[in-house]
Amino acid sequence: MPDDFLPKVTPTYSIVPPSITNEFHSSTEDAALKRLDWEIQRDKFLKRIQKAVNRLSQRERQIIFMLYMKPEEMYDYEVYAEIGMSQRSYYRVKAKALYRLAFALREEVYKKGAAS
Repeated sequence: MPDDFLPKVTPTYSIVPPSITNEFHSSTEDAALKRLDWEIQRDKFLKRIQKAVNRLSQRERQIIFMLYMKPEEMYDYEVYAEIGMSQRSYYRVKAKALYRLAFALREEVYKKGAAS
């Protein structure tokens, strides 16, 4: 969780008198509301990623999971050695998986060709 969502524990003083309203806002409440919004956005994002990854084939899903979704970092050569693929076919499947994942997440980028 980002540090700016944590409540402030040091008091602040101001010469300006507080306005008289029936509202009560504390930094703890504000931090709790920010954290709740952040967790809702994170959950939506994770569900979106999960749906997109589940659209991939088993081999593509396995590569994406091993490279990017495991807690420990793995390198390409470790992944294709563990899966038992040749280096060339591994990179071909990985490129296709990333391409399909970008389209599933609607994150594709188009470059304009050189003007003729």
